[in-house]
Amino acid sequence: MTSISLFELNEHIRRVLALNFSEAVWVRAEVGQLRESRGHFYFTLIQKSEETEELIAKSDAVLWGSKFRSMARKHGSLIHDLLREDLELMLKVQVEFHESYGFKLLVEDIDPNFTLGKLAIERQAILRKLKKKRLLEKNSLLSMPVVLQRIAVLSNSTAAGYHDFINQIKTNKYGHHFELELFPIALQGVNVEKEILAQFEIIKSRKADFDCVVIIRGGGSKIDLAAFDNFEIGKTIANFKLPVFTGIGHEIDEGIADFVAHTALKTPTAVAEFIVSHNGYFEEQLVRHWLSIREINSQVLSTAQQNLEVISQNIKFLTEETIRNQKRMLDYIEQEIPRAAGSSIKSAGTTIDNLERLCETLSPEAVLKRGYSITSKNGKVITNSEDIQKGDLIETKLKKGTITSKV
Repeated sequence: MTSISLFELNEHIRRVLALNFSEAVWVRAEVGQLRESRGHFYFTLIQKSEETEELIAKSDAVLWGSKFRSMARKHGSLIHDLLREDLELMLKVQVEFHESYGFKLLVEDIDPNFTLGKLAIERQAILRKLKKKRLLEKNSLLSMPVVLQRIAVLSNSTAAGYHDFINQIKTNKYGHHFELELFPIALQGVNVEKEILAQFEIIKSRKADFDCVVIIRGGGSKIDLAAFDNFEIGKTIANFKLPVFTGIGHEIDEGIADFVAHTALKTPTAVAEFIVSHNGYFEEQLVRHWLSIREINSQVLSTAQQNLEVISQNIKFLTEETIRNQKRMLDYIEQEIPRAAGSSIKSAGTTIDNLERLCETLSPEAVLKRGYSITSKNGKVITNSEDIQKGDLIETKLKKGTITSKV
């Protein structure tokens, strides 16, 4: 049985690789674990299956400090932003195999346009997916409260953008008071999605405590802000039952969070100004309505005062006229009473005389004088013959004298 030593095997592999990869090659790979030490970057490049997300390839790579500085001069600060886990990069690598240290890729250059382009493509795919599900405008259709005072803030207490927002909103020109509650989140990296979704769940359970939600992050590179270009974050914002405002600091492009938010603003300060202006508009409307009410009230009072003066004049005129009429009536009555009394007395005297004459005419004495008599029984005048019986004693009164008879 023939055999070779391990060194011989590794040396053969080195020669084969050196022969086939004499020059550096461009490789597409995702950054797995990443570690920086003394200006050098050590990381693992990986590739996953597009169907199953299973790991199908893995290699160690190193970017020496001198190469990194050279790339920084060539590409600017963007090169540092690209060196983070979970980003897919286009790297120019020199394949190296050492008999003692094994296989390694030496990074010579990175193409930022590849990563940025891929991120842009992924963002467009997410936008199409959100649009298909009719989520892009869902949150923007929510009605804002007339006053935004109780605000849930998703940010980080150490972020400059958060402090800009707090300072702007607390020193507002109207002197309005706001109730702000911070819900801490990561502002970049792999934890952004997990922490934002978790905080939204907490806010959802306390929905009645807030008028709106704001997501605050200061400026940063496109790579820094790419963490917010996430479908799950976009879906959560779109479906949320409170208005969501974003101030994520995009310089030019809008991110997914901006597209689905109720209102997207460029900076944290702009978010604060928007909220303050919204409340200021409501206060101005109140003042305008108050001035309008005061003016209408003044007009009503003025009209009422004029009406009262007219009524007062009318009452005074009617009172004086009534008094004059009553005085004339009293004068007339005063003049008419003696005449009316004299006439009434005279008429009454005539009536009395007539009654006296009538009484005299109808008196028993007058009747007797005319030849009539009055018959009575036991002092009671008899008007019916049936009132007496045989044997009764009756008296008949004549003009002169009285006759007593027995029936």
